[in-house]
Amino acid sequence: MRIHFISTINGSENEGMRNVATHLAKCLEEKHKVVYSSLKDIMSIIINSKKSDLTVICVRLNAKTYYIAKLARTLCKKVYIIAVQRPQADFLKKIKRKPLRCEYFTITSDDKESLKAIEGTVVRKLYIGINKEKFSPVSEKTAEGLRKKYGFLPDKPLVIHVGHCSEGRGLEDFSVINKEEYSTLIIASGMFESQHVISYLKKAGVNIRTGYLSEINEIYQMADCYLFPTRSSEYVISIPLSAMEALSCGVPVVAYDCFGGIKEIQVKENAVIYVSKADEIPLAIKKALTGKSEKSLLLNPKSWSEAAEDFIGHFGE
Repeated sequence: MRIHFISTINGSENEGMRNVATHLAKCLEEKHKVVYSSLKDIMSIIINSKKSDLTVICVRLNAKTYYIAKLARTLCKKVYIIAVQRPQADFLKKIKRKPLRCEYFTITSDDKESLKAIEGTVVRKLYIGINKEKFSPVSEKTAEGLRKKYGFLPDKPLVIHVGHCSEGRGLEDFSVINKEEYSTLIIASGMFESQHVISYLKKAGVNIRTGYLSEINEIYQMADCYLFPTRSSEYVISIPLSAMEALSCGVPVVAYDCFGGIKEIQVKENAVIYVSKADEIPLAIKKALTGKSEKSLLLNPKSWSEAAEDFIGHFGE
């Protein structure tokens, strides 16, 4: 089967949506011919849509994506749209007025409901995978060695976050953490950066390191708590991969209870501590530290290969 992927895939895994698309595409390549088009390359989209058995679109769903999908559907019999983030209002408005003859995959029930409201729309579940071998727990002795390797005190609890230092992600909440009691670290992607946010965090004594790390698993493995302070899926994909990767490494997560996507991750009891406001974070971190484990905190996680097999299993339906 020849599969055409329209996405932002560029060989890196430094952004949530790109990460999902990259892993799915790599797994599909094992059994199928996969060709790629960027969202900006209209000629490539036209040529590859014509020559392929099906087209998969994995980008943010907005008005531009609507027209790209409409074009692809005129050239390719089957078009599947992956929504890893809640569709924007302009996209929903357009498909309500004139639905696309496409099928959709979402990663959360909330996103599914936003699309199911459109009459006649087929919406299926897309499972998020995890590299369980890479993102695996380590012993406390190994974690201490990793903290030394990266320049942190081995016996001081470490609170981390991995993602963009951009507006709207709530990273300013790292300022409520007592730096005498905890080490703090944000691994920033270098994309979508806000100098205001970076400056604020540095003044608050937060360590920031920028750039893609191939051994990002070591950052999770040496941590004692993962803080996910984002309150809205407007700024991140609906199920944050970084939170899943932390949990897979046995690291408890502190998150806001208003962010519904994390609640759809199947986890062990007390693996995620929820807060409703920033001043609850210090106590939540203290509670989370007692849950650090040398076993994964995820329940029945799927590998990316399993997620891809489930995804492609719907192609003939």
